[in-house]
Amino acid sequence: MNSHLSEEQIAAWIAGERSGEVKGHLAGCAVCAAEAERTAGALALFRKSGERCAEYWEGRPVRKSSRVWWRWAMTVPVIAAVLLTVMLTHRTPPPPVQPAQSKFIPIPYVVPLAPYERPEIVHMNVPVAALLAVGFRMDEPAGASVPADVLVGQDNRPLAIRFLE
Repeated sequence: MNSHLSEEQIAAWIAGERSGEVKGHLAGCAVCAAEAERTAGALALFRKSGERCAEYWEGRPVRKSSRVWWRWAMTVPVIAAVLLTVMLTHRTPPPPVQPAQSKFIPIPYVVPLAPYERPEIVHMNVPVAALLAVGFRMDEPAGASVPADVLVGQDNRPLAIRFLE
């Protein structure tokens, strides 16, 4: 053999695939013999390193993963409960829906305004008969009307009334 051994041939020799041709070349070529010896030494150091690592980890006490799991299983609900409590207690309440003047009288037996509704104030002359029908006591005759501001919900439902002078 006139040339040197390839890396594959040296790796096969170290792995245990012995052939007479490679054996003869290694006996006669100092360069290839040194390369084979260097590669075998590097693999031996790698093997020893793995063995030392295994010995180190075998000597350490084994951590039980169930303890870690139980810690998380206990911690996560507690954190969630604390966050929920903080969110509920520090939440700013929505501003009360009140007109500029707060002398509105709620109309009896009417469902109150929902939090998402936007009321509107409507100026109108309200028939006294309608006021009597919903439960107001009026001194005016039933055929008359009185000026008032009416607080109306989005569904045109009257919610409260403010009588004007």
